[in-house]
Amino acid sequence: MPTELVKVWSTGRQSRLFEDVDYGQWGLALLSPAAAAQRTVEERTQRPSAYRADDVVIGEFLGDQELLVLAPSEAERGGVLVALPLDDRPDWYAVAVDLAEFLGRYLNALGNKYWERVAG
Repeated sequence: MPTELVKVWSTGRQSRLFEDVDYGQWGLALLSPAAAAQRTVEERTQRPSAYRADDVVIGEFLGDQELLVLAPSEAERGGVLVALPLDDRPDWYAVAVDLAEFLGRYLNALGNKYWERVAG
């Protein structure tokens, strides 16, 4: 496990950030270690060509099927990716160099998908 992820999990095993409490259609669910391990296995099984051996699915965006993935082997592109459900890995968003940068940018954007504004 990446050290930064272990630090996040030592503070809170799972979290819900910017959750739309009325309808549940907005926000990010950061997964617990067990849920992240299970979801990572599921994604690797369903899409083996999309996921690398060191990828870890750490979050699910509420209201859609995008996933937050730590991708240590892609440090040159960005170690944090947003995996799109129907797109191949090269089309996934590289959203930050590390988890701390992602969380800071996500907080500053008040839970908005800042990477879509940049790409769009």
